[in-house]
Amino acid sequence: MRRSKGLNLCGAVAYRWCIMRAMNRDWKRLGDAIKARREELGMTTQQALADAAGVTRQTVQSLESGKPRKRTPKALNAVAKALGWGPDTVAGYLAVTPSVQSGASPRLAEGMPVRVVQELSSGEAVDTEVVELSVPGSPFKLVAIFKQDAEAASAAPEEMAQALEKWSRMQRALREIADDQT
Repeated sequence: MRRSKGLNLCGAVAYRWCIMRAMNRDWKRLGDAIKARREELGMTTQQALADAAGVTRQTVQSLESGKPRKRTPKALNAVAKALGWGPDTVAGYLAVTPSVQSGASPRLAEGMPVRVVQELSSGEAVDTEVVELSVPGSPFKLVAIFKQDAEAASAAPEEMAQALEKWSRMQRALREIADDQT
């Protein structure tokens, strides 16, 4: 039986997205953020947060350790709620940005318009593109970020495949425009 080209593309793109999503988790950054927020709220012990969240101290200790995981622990929602975090906060800490991947300290976009900062502070980065705007080595660059919000987790694979295909076309177009300028 022959499979249609569209289904192969959809399956391949959805598979790529799932692999990227599983790999792009910064558990260390989340662990550090949980500890910092706990202390900011005056919870001096892990047991205090565990009691507030209705989980064990070992769960809080494990989350704060930043140990990499393959799956998101069910107790994480309860801990996030006890810390007063919104629904996208955990995803924001888990999302790996290019600066985090390179080992540089993460910096919130200083001097960026409020709308951009709001967009970057929620959801999850799926992919990025950086294009030099003039000759190679120029200090001028265009940075494009393909991100998803919490609602994207429930998107059908076909919908995600369409979004990734459109993103790929946009990346090619950006590169072509940049190449024409040099």
